[in-house]
Amino acid sequence: MTRLTVEVQGLERAQQRLGSLILAGRDPTALMRATGEDLKRSTEARFAAEEDPEGKPWAPLAEFTRAKKKRNVDKILAQDGYLQRMVVQADRQAVEVGSNLIYAGVQQGGAKKGAFGRTKRGAPIPWGGFPAREFLELSDADREEILETTADYIKEALGSG
Repeated sequence: MTRLTVEVQGLERAQQRLGSLILAGRDPTALMRATGEDLKRSTEARFAAEEDPEGKPWAPLAEFTRAKKKRNVDKILAQDGYLQRMVVQADRQAVEVGSNLIYAGVQQGGAKKGAFGRTKRGAPIPWGGFPAREFLELSDADREEILETTADYIKEALGSG
């Protein structure tokens, strides 16, 4: 009788790696935090480049705004630098990157004259329109970075990073 015998070796190591991957999947907070930091950096870079996630330049400052500014006269969305300080919140289910400043939404999405009603004297709020200057959307490069960060996380969990 002729036989072929196949013996599996190293199965314990494979089980350990898979166990590590399962644990990493149960609590991916570290992955979410790393992804958030990547997105924070790319968003902050948009402020330096003064462009949206697609690489299009932001609308220029109105002459009135330039005349009114005391600092960073030629910089868009950067009078004091508060808006560009992104906040990252991550847990096992999600990551959020953004600003907790009350005016961040208007800067991101823009606003038409009078979009928020009128003052007691009847003046529109805001007094003039604000163009949208998007800084929080995902770019193609952000999506690639998320995939790379996730792949690195999986490799590390498997012990092959």
